[in-house]
Amino acid sequence: MIHISRVDLTERGILLPHDRVGMVIAQPHLTLTQQEPYKTAPVHKPELLSDLTATLAVARDGPHQAEKTHFTIFPEYSIPSLEGVDLVDAALADPQWPVGTIVIGGLDALSKTDFEDLAGRVGSHLDIEHNGLGQIGAGEWINCAIIWTKAADGTVERWLQPKLWPAWDEQNISYQNMYRGKSIFSFKGNLSNSLKYRFSSLICFDWIATIGTKPSWRWALDDLGVQAGEGELALSWMFVIQHNPRPSHPTFMGQVESFFDGTIVQNVRRDRTCLVFANSAGKPVPGRSELYGGTSVLFSPKTLFQEAASRPTVAKGGQRFRGHTLLNAFRDTYFREKGACIHSFVQINPDSVGAGAAHRTFAIDRPFVFPLANSLDPRTPSDLVPACVKWINDELDNITSLSDMQPPGDLCTRADAAHEVSIAKLRALSASSCSRVIRLATVHEGQATGRAAPQDADEWDADERGALDHVVHTLDLFGVCGGVTANDQDAGHATVSVGGKTLDLLAVRGKTHEQCHKYAQAQFTPNARRQAILVTRDRDNLPRRRRSGNILQTSTPKLGDERKITDPESAIIHVDYQGLIAAFNDAATVQEFSQQVGAHVGA
Repeated sequence: MIHISRVDLTERGILLPHDRVGMVIAQPHLTLTQQEPYKTAPVHKPELLSDLTATLAVARDGPHQAEKTHFTIFPEYSIPSLEGVDLVDAALADPQWPVGTIVIGGLDALSKTDFEDLAGRVGSHLDIEHNGLGQIGAGEWINCAIIWTKAADGTVERWLQPKLWPAWDEQNISYQNMYRGKSIFSFKGNLSNSLKYRFSSLICFDWIATIGTKPSWRWALDDLGVQAGEGELALSWMFVIQHNPRPSHPTFMGQVESFFDGTIVQNVRRDRTCLVFANSAGKPVPGRSELYGGTSVLFSPKTLFQEAASRPTVAKGGQRFRGHTLLNAFRDTYFREKGACIHSFVQINPDSVGAGAAHRTFAIDRPFVFPLANSLDPRTPSDLVPACVKWINDELDNITSLSDMQPPGDLCTRADAAHEVSIAKLRALSASSCSRVIRLATVHEGQATGRAAPQDADEWDADERGALDHVVHTLDLFGVCGGVTANDQDAGHATVSVGGKTLDLLAVRGKTHEQCHKYAQAQFTPNARRQAILVTRDRDNLPRRRRSGNILQTSTPKLGDERKITDPESAIIHVDYQGLIAAFNDAATVQEFSQQVGAHVGA
């Protein structure tokens, strides 16, 4: 049986907005010890403390432009022992930290001695009857969440909530047991429109654990149902802090439908509840990861929130991000970034959204992504992250240099250097240019000249991935020869210097060279002052047949030829990628390769 310990924040003056709530969620990368009790390894503790400091600074500054950050969330295990608690305590006690705010965070494993120290501090609250120190074994360790509040008068308090049920790793132990908590805090207070808010939090596996005869969250709902009596109460937020390698696992997400089922505890409304999943990162830097990440905000299908493709920072979930369609009926706001970062946004209260076009809104506003590491990355710009920018930069992480095709030497070294430049230039592109890169490079089947890549970057897949690979390696090859420039002003993918001439460079990948050529004619407008090089790669990377092309064209454009007003194709020199890569493989020196490239382009 799980006891619900009720906390009234009304008397502490913690008034929350009825419409727009500021939230900041940390998404740090954790490196825990391999055996219980699971703690941050000492060598990684300074970094994690730095992550705490960075997150608290973002929360204090409130870049989301809500009146303040009302909720600051740290995932399970992300606050390193009592040192981390001291750091959060100090931040909240600072006069610059706004009053009327709440912080929820998960500590790494505490010994009974440390937990006793924490419980005995001024401002700490513990459900003594159900989680008293006498109930904790001498050898047990505690996985604990803390809910901090800063009252209207500046008083900082902590509520200690041990995890209810261990995950498999916490059960599959060699030495010590994790203490199993027996209590959940249920908080309530006033909204700015005089209605009540209510929220609770759970720690990862507690979300799906069946205790007694029902899941943990059901104990919290049943208690609210008892409070409602013959009337009706509404749950405003349920927070689930996680260190979960598979946050979208069907078993975990399968509870969402039951949680929002209005026939369960009918006098507790959840049609306007905000369900927050806050998870740790899958890698220490921004990028794609198979594990962890998946921070998300979910709402009932009954809300009036709008959805749209390719929104900055967040996706609609679904098969691409969840791996299943269990949540398709729900308003699933899924944060794309799975690496280390800080999420800052405004969460819109569903009750504040009216019907009709004038009231249309998304579930969250201004979803900014801040860095945790001291690095400049387009995926953590302290601002919005367009979907195309996230996708391209994730793909660039995995595109390797062509140097493995060459033995060690000057040509190999130049290829690596050129590759680094190509990647850097593509990472520096604006969102519109990122979208243009993929659109110009990708030929899909479906029309005589092919069709462009989908506008929704969340739909980009193998075709777009292959096209970007082609663009990067084409830039690399010309970069080995020198004189490649790629920026937002380019009409194509870059400008290159060949034989003393400056040309636009366009790299297109499709089923056939002819299809790529026709597609380029439809999508690309040549510069009136210079020629362009079109480098095409067909499905099998075969050489281009020189007789292919427009039968009305009297000659093949050559490097340096005059533009013909009556012949638009005279502006485009068409070469195949197979010839360029063959030249690279055959060359022994940079000079030899440059000569072969010049010959291939001028042929």
